[in-house]
Amino acid sequence: MFAPSVKFQREWLLLLGSLLVAAALYNHYMGHSVLLLELVMVAVGTVLAIIAAKAIHDSTEKEKDRGLITRLLMKIMPEKLVAMFIPTAGFVILLGWSAYKLFVVGENNLRMEDFIVTLFGLSLVLYNLGPSKLHIAQDFAVLYLLFMTIAFVVIWRAYEVFSGESHYRITSYTEFYIVTSPVAAILNALGFNVHAVLDFEGLGLSNIIEYWHNGVMLRVGIGAGCSGLYSTGLFFSAFLAFVLVRYQRLSWQIGASFVAGFAVTWLSNIIRMIITVWAGIMWGHPALAFVHSYIGIVIFVVFVTIFWVLIVRWLDKVHEAGRPEEDKTPQPAAQS
Repeated sequence: MFAPSVKFQREWLLLLGSLLVAAALYNHYMGHSVLLLELVMVAVGTVLAIIAAKAIHDSTEKEKDRGLITRLLMKIMPEKLVAMFIPTAGFVILLGWSAYKLFVVGENNLRMEDFIVTLFGLSLVLYNLGPSKLHIAQDFAVLYLLFMTIAFVVIWRAYEVFSGESHYRITSYTEFYIVTSPVAAILNALGFNVHAVLDFEGLGLSNIIEYWHNGVMLRVGIGAGCSGLYSTGLFFSAFLAFVLVRYQRLSWQIGASFVAGFAVTWLSNIIRMIITVWAGIMWGHPALAFVHSYIGIVIFVVFVTIFWVLIVRWLDKVHEAGRPEEDKTPQPAAQS
């Protein structure tokens, strides 16, 4: 009874340490920065993670099932090399990104992209430290952060380099054509007088929706966080990672679920924004602020959760139907 309890505590220490580091980075990114507190959180989290990782590594459980990431890399390199390559790649990403930010971009601030890349690098560094039963969670974390890195860092930065546009303008254009314009167009189709404005000359946010309440024109600025652009990317990355880890193969059904997932995620965010602006049209800015702060995110989560449950049930049936008959035969219980 004692050994499993100790191992369980070690895993929780690793999780707690990782969460403390992530929370410190997120707090700094969000602008609620208390540097001394963040440094303490990073230090305590790192110590807890190192203690837990060393304890798990030194445990008597030596035989491990290979995770999905390991099996994929073993197709191109030996297993021993894979065991070194994964954490080394994590350290290279962490150090390389820091060097890129400091010496190429010339920035020392922490933005969302830094938060994502840091977590992605840490997920690779810690990938081989847990017991075999954690590989599903580890595979999900690595793939989730990989897809977010591609969506929010690689594509964004590549477009910025080749187009010459600033990060601010790229984000603003994306918000305007994917979120702001469709919301205004649908509200106008419903009979409301609403205008979408893209303004780079103002002092505030570039994306603006103008609407009328009691004969007075009101304006609401839409930022990247408010637009749901980031939450859409976060959800779709999670859905993509979840499906790949759960079924560990690709099929036309899974491809169709990706397309449907992107469409539903976008549509749920559009509906959230429409309801939010509609509340402002009917009852003014206070109502808009209330819906945005307390109800909008609930609408988004409800939509994507219903979709996730339905699509996974469908994929489970497809996956089960496609399995060989011998895999479906119940195995006899082991004799003690």
